[in-house]
Amino acid sequence: MKLPNGDRADLGTKIEDYVLNPRHWEGRHKARVFESVLAITLANREVLRQTILSAAENSDEAEPLGNNGHGEVYVLRIPLETQRGRARVLTVWIIRDGEAFPRLRRGQIGTVVMTYPDGAREVEFADRDGRAFAILPLRPDQLMVLHDTPDFAAA
Repeated sequence: MKLPNGDRADLGTKIEDYVLNPRHWEGRHKARVFESVLAITLANREVLRQTILSAAENSDEAEPLGNNGHGEVYVLRIPLETQRGRARVLTVWIIRDGEAFPRLRRGQIGTVVMTYPDGAREVEFADRDGRAFAILPLRPDQLMVLHDTPDFAAA
């Protein structure tokens, strides 16, 4: 299905402030992956921005996840190819109650919570407060592994 009002999609400053920001304490991991896999950095961020906006407007692949209590949530997987490589970018959108346009949703890093015998993984996506807003079965080729190093150590 189409992302409702995808032609009005709002990315805000998420690309610059979070996804491609090598200094953001959570986003820096994504920035490193985008640079190493696709050669996309803040310097050429328009490649990512335009790819996401075009998919939001034109793709028929949006998957509705239902209302999470704040609005309707959708998943859109976007193929992206550059001279360096190719990947499928997972975007999660919300059309907040009382609004008529989709926004990129926070918390797009998921956690594998179960592995099935066929190799598929159940991945939970949660907000900063730990509330799950999507649980999706994904094949290994749909995942991008991020290794997080904690900023603190237990004594």
